[in-house]
Amino acid sequence: MKFTTPPNKSYTEDIIILKNAIESGEHITFSKFSDGEWAVLANTNFNNQEFWFDPENENDKIKRKKLIEAIRYNNERYFIGIMCAFVFGLDAHRAMTKISRLPQERLTWADIWVNANYKYYLENIIPLFSTRPVLLFCNENGDINNLPFRPHMVFPVKDNAWEYNWKHIDIAKHVMDQNSIRDSIVLFCCGPFGNILAYELTMSNPENTYLDIGSTLNPYLKSEKFKRDYHTGEYDFDKAIGVWDNEAR
Repeated sequence: MKFTTPPNKSYTEDIIILKNAIESGEHITFSKFSDGEWAVLANTNFNNQEFWFDPENENDKIKRKKLIEAIRYNNERYFIGIMCAFVFGLDAHRAMTKISRLPQERLTWADIWVNANYKYYLENIIPLFSTRPVLLFCNENGDINNLPFRPHMVFPVKDNAWEYNWKHIDIAKHVMDQNSIRDSIVLFCCGPFGNILAYELTMSNPENTYLDIGSTLNPYLKSEKFKRDYHTGEYDFDKAIGVWDNEAR
C-alpha cells in the first residue's frame, strides 16, 4: 500500500487506498498522531478528560519515549496519520513530518477517517469490520452491544488508558500468540495508548491489520467525555477536507 504524495496529495483518495487495503486483507498498520499526541511529543501539559500528560511526571516521560518510538517506527507496512496543515498550522504539520522521518507515501492525515471523510468511513470502512475477526480496544464504559459489528474479542481500558492499562501490551501479545490470532482486524479506540499498542503489536505479530480509529465509534459506544464536532455537524467539520504541505518531498 502507498498513499498519494505531494503535490497531488488527496484526502479522498487516501481513505479509498486504506479501504482497499483492508478489504483485500493486506497486513497493514495505520496509527494516527493528532493534537493530543503532538502535545506529548512537544513535551507540554495536556488534559482532554480522556487522557492526560505531565512532562514532569517520571512515568509520563517513559510514555513519551515510547510514543516517539511509535511515530518513528520504520516498517514498509506501517503507516501513520499526522496533523492537518490547515487545522493545526503548517509549522506543526511540518514538525510532525520531520519527527516521524517516514517517507511521504506512508504518511496521511490523522483525521483521515473523519470530517468530510466520515460519511465514507461509515458506509465503506465500518462494514469491513464484519468480514474478519475483530479485536477491539475501547473504553470499559462503551456499549459494545450497540456496535454495527460483533467484536471477536474486547480489551476494555480506562480513561487515560496508558496510565492504568499499560499491562495490556503484554497481555495482548500473550493472548494473540496463545490463540494464534492471524488475519484479523485489531481496532484501537484509546488515545495515544493506541499508537503504542499499534507499534508494539505490529512488531510482535505482523500478520494482522491494525487500525487506530480514534473516536469514530463514539456514537455507538457512547463513552466519550466530550462530543466531537464532526459527530454533531457543527462548525462545518463534516465538510472539512484535509490540507497538506504540497512542497514536501
